[in-house]
Amino acid sequence: MNPITYAIPAFMVLILIEVIATVIRKKDYYRLNDAINSLSCGMISITLKLVTNLGMYVLIYNNLALFTFDAASLWVWLAVLVLQDFCYYWNHRIGHEVNIFWASHSVHHQSEEYNLTTALRQTSTSFFLSWIFYVPLALLGFPPEVFFTVSLLNLLYQFWVHTRHIPKLGWYEWIFVTPSNHRVHHAKNLKYLDKNYGGLFILWDRLFGTFMEEDENYEPIRYGTIKPLRNWNPITANLSPFADLMHDAIKTKSWKEKFALWFRHTGYRPADVAPPSEMPDIHAYEDYDPAVSKTVKIYSGIQFALLVLATTLFMGISHTTSYAFDALWASLMAINLMYIGKLLENHSLPRVEFQRIGLTVCTLLITHWQWQLVPVSVWLAAAFWIALSAIMVFIATARTSQAAAIKGEA
Repeated sequence: MNPITYAIPAFMVLILIEVIATVIRKKDYYRLNDAINSLSCGMISITLKLVTNLGMYVLIYNNLALFTFDAASLWVWLAVLVLQDFCYYWNHRIGHEVNIFWASHSVHHQSEEYNLTTALRQTSTSFFLSWIFYVPLALLGFPPEVFFTVSLLNLLYQFWVHTRHIPKLGWYEWIFVTPSNHRVHHAKNLKYLDKNYGGLFILWDRLFGTFMEEDENYEPIRYGTIKPLRNWNPITANLSPFADLMHDAIKTKSWKEKFALWFRHTGYRPADVAPPSEMPDIHAYEDYDPAVSKTVKIYSGIQFALLVLATTLFMGISHTTSYAFDALWASLMAINLMYIGKLLENHSLPRVEFQRIGLTVCTLLITHWQWQLVPVSVWLAAAFWIALSAIMVFIATARTSQAAAIKGEA
């Protein structure tokens, strides 16, 4: 079973604690729509990785390793702890400095808030290229089980640094990544751009000249990407950066540029497509926050919570099911999350839910017909969910119509 399955409940509890702390301290660190969008990107990422784990590290280790190190040796674990983070630093840095890598990594930076849900906002396309940076560890012969365990621990460590509640931590700031120096990394203010890439150790940034300390006397930090996403669609979040690059590749008349622009510095566009652009004023626009009724927000939150539960259950059984089954249900989860995003963009509630529930029922029918994996209990649960959703949609629609009528009379 995927270890992340066990971490999901802990993540949710810690996020809840941070929300409570935010309310008590009267801060504005959370918005429901932004948080759901970040978590949706993370849920798509972890479910997609169940069906796209190419095992490049294992393949290289099994066929090309120069040495064989003992996984039971402490020095091997310590060496991988340091070397994996060193490789992560360069993976992360190139992810900000080269167009095609940024197209993948930018998903993690699209949130205009900075909280623990941002930590879970992960890309779904990193498996294409990120493995390249860890090839040296596989070639040297560090065992895959050590590498994957350390990589997971590195990822888990990064969860807690995505918060605005924790101030600077003194001497700890000099050695390790902290909330303070990672806030700098997520800022889109000009002074802070492309700084602090470390995962565990901030020493790499100090060594290679990419470190920047959080300046409490500087202008307030604005989070997100220079080009804002401006929607709550997690599928668009992953694909639109690549679509932008593809648009430029098609539009440019230079065959050299059609290939080269993917590997140019971030933000580069061919001269015959767009003139060089200046840094936009990041304070000239408000964060994306379309108006949605409280009823729709509550409904969306309930449906999203059910999807979190479904994702956890899916990850718990995915190691026992076929590739086709996993691909089908991972796709359905992504589509469901896309529809939740539509609700938070104020699309028609009945239309969105009719489509979403219809697709889910069709998937259940396909699953039962193909694999006979839908017991009576699941059908009963699905029927209860549909009935409950229909009632909530009716109530939400009625309340929205009533509020609109009252507003019109006023």
